[in-house]
Amino acid sequence: MPTLTGILNGIALFESFTPEERSAVETRGRVFKAPAGTILMHEGEEAKSLYVLIDGTVRVFRGDPDGAQVEVGFRRAGECFGEMALVDGGTRSASVVAATPVTVFELERDLFLALISPSPDLLAKLLRHLSRMIREVSERVVQEDLERRTRIAESELARHRAITRAVTGLAHELNTPLGICVTAASHIQDMASTGAEDLLEPAAMLQSNLTRAVDLVEAFTAIAASQHAEPLEAMELRETVENAAALFAILHPTTALTVQVAPGAPCPWIGHIVHLERVLHQLFANAAAHAYPGATGTVEVAVEDGLLDGKPAWCLILRDHGAGIQPDHLPTLTDAFFTTARGRGHKGLGLAVVFNTVTGPLAGRLSIDSTPGAGTTVTVTVPQEL
Repeated sequence: MPTLTGILNGIALFESFTPEERSAVETRGRVFKAPAGTILMHEGEEAKSLYVLIDGTVRVFRGDPDGAQVEVGFRRAGECFGEMALVDGGTRSASVVAATPVTVFELERDLFLALISPSPDLLAKLLRHLSRMIREVSERVVQEDLERRTRIAESELARHRAITRAVTGLAHELNTPLGICVTAASHIQDMASTGAEDLLEPAAMLQSNLTRAVDLVEAFTAIAASQHAEPLEAMELRETVENAAALFAILHPTTALTVQVAPGAPCPWIGHIVHLERVLHQLFANAAAHAYPGATGTVEVAVEDGLLDGKPAWCLILRDHGAGIQPDHLPTLTDAFFTTARGRGHKGLGLAVVFNTVTGPLAGRLSIDSTPGAGTTVTVTVPQEL
């Protein structure tokens, strides 16, 4: 078995030890050589030893849930691995294999503890280093996770922008031919009403489906528009909600929906009024169509203080007491084209518009809670100042 002296000099884990203390540690360990490909540590096995790499390089990897190997990194001459074994004696968190021929110093946990147990000073030195190492690793993990999340967010934003451009372009290109077709269908209906009765039914079907296509293009345009910023305006939020409710009643005189806005203190808001009005209009329409289909109903709106990412926010809470939503439908409510009322002519785009607008130009959050038969609560949280 090869033996070396001074092998712990320059090793970070033992840098606070005196030469005599390092020498004492060295006498408790052993030095061995291993060819490339030798597995020095197995993930999940009991941790009994610390290793110091004197020469060569080792590869560190872990197994993922599918059984594949995930590279963690490399250790090179002068670095340690398996050092947590000196403290907890738990199981190995990763496997280590020699990437090249290696020379390794191994220190068994029991022998090391027998050395330092009588010396509180040595124990304190070891714990200080391990604490610093754990803190550095934690900070690195947090930083890497933040960078990963940033990359994902940037990629998702780029994807949404590409989709928005495509939808906007498609809607623009479809508007003109659809307009021509709607005019032609109307002309055919007029002709059918003056003698060509065989054309009445196909003309009505053509007109109905063209109207549906136009509605779809308008919905796509609304989704795309929700990604464009409007000028910021200073306004009183509760008053804006009241105005939106009054406008909805005017635009939908046959809809038996009453919107009640709870009174309260002024709620000054700096934001995009056009986008907020679009969100409220869609939510009112959604309540009328799904909470109270074919019946009268009420939506209660409250404006309350809140926080969004630690900053002051307003929470718009819309409650109805209608049909409610099945639990298995809640995760997909804001997906485009999801609807439980396609047979009644609904396209399933209203809540997609709401979600894209709230999380886009309004920089807010949307949550929906519901109990079947007991109603639905929609909460829109937006910053008090964009």
